[in-house]
Parts: sequence; C-alpha cells; structure tokens
Amino acid sequence: MAFTGEEAGKRGSVYYAAHQQQYPLEKCIGMLNLDTVGRLGKKKLLVLGAGSAREWVHIFRGASFVTGVELETVSSDLDSSDQISFETAGVPAVQLFTGPNADYHRPTDTAEKIDAEGLEKVASVAKEVIEYLASREEPLTGTIKQNGKTISSTRKERKVSLGTIPDFAYSGSGCRISGVMPETPAEACGLKEGDVIVRINSEHVSNLKEFSDILKSLSPGTRIKITFLRGGQDMTVETEVKEK
Repeated sequence: MAFTGEEAGKRGSVYYAAHQQQYPLEKCIGMLNLDTVGRLGKKKLLVLGAGSAREWVHIFRGASFVTGVELETVSSDLDSSDQISFETAGVPAVQLFTGPNADYHRPTDTAEKIDAEGLEKVASVAKEVIEYLASREEPLTGTIKQNGKTISSTRKERKVSLGTIPDFAYSGSGCRISGVMPETPAEACGLKEGDVIVRINSEHVSNLKEFSDILKSLSPGTRIKITFLRGGQDMTVETEVKEK
C-alpha cells in the first residue's frame, strides 16, 4: 500500500487507520513501512520502531542472518513516518530506513542517486519479514501503551531549518548529528559530525524527538543558543534559524 500526505501530518495512513473496514486494525498483527530506503550504500539498514513489539529484534536478527544484510534495530520513539499511525492504534510497526543524506528533503534528491543494489538488500529483508509474519498464527507481543483516543492527523509543522543531519541510530542522551548541510545555520555556527546536542536555549534535549519538537516551536529568524558535547567537552554556540 502507498500512503499519501505523510509530510502533511501522515494524512493518508491516519485516515486508513481510522476508517479501514475490510482490513480492520484489530486484526492486524504488524506493519512494515518502507520510507527513505534508496541510499543504503555501505551503511547498516536501520529498523526504526523496533521497540513496539518484543519479537521485532529477533525477527530482524533472523532476516539479517538469512539475507546477509547488516542492520540495526532502533527502539526509541522517533515519530518518524506512517508506521506511527499504526502504533498509535496499537499495532506493532516498524520503518525500514537507510538514513539521511545531504539531499534529504531537497530537490537534489534525484533518481540517479538511488542505490539499486542497496534497494535489493532492503527488499530481501522486507521479504523475509513479511513471509514470517504471513505464516505466524499468534499476534506479536506489543509493547505500545494505547490511550484509547482517536488518531488525529493534526500536528505542528516545522517552519525552520537548522541544517543538522541526525544520527537516527544513536541511543544515548541528547541528539547526535551525523553531519550538517552546506550553507545552513548549523554549518555557520560550526556544528560537526559527532556533536551531541543536549540543550537549545534553556530547553533540555534528551533525544531526537525532543530536538524535533523544539525546532517545531521556533519561527524563522529566531536566534538560538545550542549547547552540545564534543569530545566529552561542553560547548555552546549561537545561530539564527532559517525558513525551511
């Protein structure tokens, strides 16, 4: 299935989850989302949302063994893509993700840059997992805390750009960056690959989701103070966020 409107608040997947009758979510044992899978290269394939069921780690470990594809499971909640619409409804769900790059969310992300061999690897992992789920009779052991509320497609959109490329596999405290985009506020203030952002102004940043939420609260032209760790040392810089 292909969902539309993901960037506008996951509108397609939210609508499906709230209105589906032929395949109701209470009968769905899992959801596998392929979003941003065209730039694997020599990196590990990331499995986001692996903490939504106890079995995901073991399922993907088996898929990695069978296919020979290196992968890394990420259990933290990143609110990253359409699988969240299913998680919110109580369905264990994951996203296959090859990671951000310098063209992420930019018009320079053109077709000739797709890693075809990497896509084959992603597909082979997806095939193994889907075939396993299709033959499994019992449900997965979900770890999602349901609130019983109706899913909403309303979310606060980010209006600013800092220019950091997040390290989605980082599980420590703070938000580690894997690089910075050229000609951005992040580059201008000297942020580098490996820096771990721990505070923006007076707000503490303990993970990527908190970092994203803080950016969503800012307006273009706002000047911010960023505290980060580099080589175990606290450092602070200032910069002005630009319109996204």
